[in-house]
Amino acid sequence: MSRSRDGSSGTSTQVTGVRRVRRAFASLACVVLVAAGVALAAESPVSATPAKKAPATLAALWTKVFVTPSAQNPFGTGDPSTACWNVDGTLAPLGPVSVASCTAGAGTPLFITGSSVECSTFEGNGTTEAELRACARAFDLQTAPSITFDGRPLTVLEVETSLIHLTITDDNFLGVPAGFGLSVAHGWVAQVNPPPPGTHTVVINAGTTSITTTFVISAS
Repeated sequence: MSRSRDGSSGTSTQVTGVRRVRRAFASLACVVLVAAGVALAAESPVSATPAKKAPATLAALWTKVFVTPSAQNPFGTGDPSTACWNVDGTLAPLGPVSVASCTAGAGTPLFITGSSVECSTFEGNGTTEAELRACARAFDLQTAPSITFDGRPLTVLEVETSLIHLTITDDNFLGVPAGFGLSVAHGWVAQVNPPPPGTHTVVINAGTTSITTTFVISAS
């Protein structure tokens, strides 16, 4: 199982028996999503994108984690800068530890993961979709973290991916043999339409944990 958070991304691995759980973070700083729609507070100059795409974006993000070689992967041996993922043109920080900063060009939307956990057959978390889904739900945060963008609160939604079908190579971050597998991810996320050029700050708070991630958006 893997855990992660957005903004400044962070991940921790828990071992329970033969089950390895992986959580990732972005800015307490990672990416977080829930159900209907993610929206910024009314006073925010940035609007939120439709939430219906959030589960697919979270699935694409975790798929990148699995298929990216360990040397270019923050969950493996990659440099921390590799935690700033590009998911179909969207900047989505995600890693095993907090992500300090990410840089992107103008017109880039953001996918912030406050907390996310994935469970897979590769890690011995289950063999069926029902088992993997129950695992992801159980090991992620049970209540939504708070996420702010430049000091303004974002609406945090809870989301789950569909069953993810994966093919990994020998240089995967888990260090397991190449092959086919299944995964399901749960997450608390927020989406932000392209912010204006400049420096922006995302802060994620969950209980006593707080993570800050800086986003530098260039003018071109």
